[in-house]
Amino acid sequence: MLKAILFSFLIATALNLHAQYRSERYDTSYYVSYRNKLTLGAIAAKKNTVFKTDASSAENSLKYLSNSPGRLGISGSHDFVGLAATFGVGRLDPSYKPERGKTKQTNLQLSITGRKVLADIYFQNYKGLYVNSGYNIAPVGMPNYTRPDIETRLYGTTVNLIQNSRKFSAQAAFLLDAWQRKSAGSLLYGGEFFYGSAKGDSAFIPSQLKNEFPHPNVSKLDFITFGPGIGYGYTLVVKKHFFATAIASFNADVSYIKEQNNNNTQHSFWKLNPNLKAKGAIGYNSENWGIAFSYVSNRLFFKGMDGDSRYLNYNDNYKLMYARRINAGKTIPKITRFAGKMINKIGLGFLIN
Repeated sequence: MLKAILFSFLIATALNLHAQYRSERYDTSYYVSYRNKLTLGAIAAKKNTVFKTDASSAENSLKYLSNSPGRLGISGSHDFVGLAATFGVGRLDPSYKPERGKTKQTNLQLSITGRKVLADIYFQNYKGLYVNSGYNIAPVGMPNYTRPDIETRLYGTTVNLIQNSRKFSAQAAFLLDAWQRKSAGSLLYGGEFFYGSAKGDSAFIPSQLKNEFPHPNVSKLDFITFGPGIGYGYTLVVKKHFFATAIASFNADVSYIKEQNNNNTQHSFWKLNPNLKAKGAIGYNSENWGIAFSYVSNRLFFKGMDGDSRYLNYNDNYKLMYARRINAGKTIPKITRFAGKMINKIGLGFLIN
């Protein structure tokens, strides 16, 4: 798998050596890029992480969620360089409830939305989750069942190459630094690699539900998953300005999984675990400004040692963005041109061109 990804990267790099980013490299009758302008935006964002366990024998799934407020902020981008600053809104977010416990988190996610490449890099650590399910297991007098001891981690990346980058632009929908003026779609292909874990001081399944699930004593899960993927993206444009974009990819992952029980008994095994990635956006775009609501979901499925036990680790990101494009002046383009030359010299120009 690693050789296949490296081979794809080398091919893309070789193609990049023939020319720098020029307007003739894409069909301007389908979309127009404004990377030469400074794109300033106002954003509202919400990120959720979920660790879920399930079984066909159980009446409901058991879903552990992070309790984090939404965020407001500003963003700015020119060419391939983008920066954003946000702050939490606390109780102004109706989905955030202090009584659900405190979630400590490190969430560093780098999204590369290029003309030819879509990539997401994850470095996440969440501790302190609460249960949202059909079971009434909250302690007496408490609104929710909370687990401050449960910690989840996810490190890795997913990469897709856009085959029809001449007509289909993901940047127009998710960065608003381009304008897709005609409907178009594209095949996507690539792969992913992730390492992750989930652990608690006691079993994931509360003692009240131990008879519902075939894996009631598991308190720790480690996994490595990797595999090739294929997908498709399409943008529907109505009257040149209104758009709806959907991108989905299917990954044929092979996973190494290790389960550990309360008594430190371990079981490790390999399994085939297909996974799904999805992105979507709707909005309005024009020459000088745009607005879009987007959704990004990364889902990793696993089967336990017991064939009926299942796990799901997923992230949901929601973002509302309003952006205006203005003249970038002289200083900012000089900085991005210099950074672009350095990136091209080390052979990673396909990520930005």
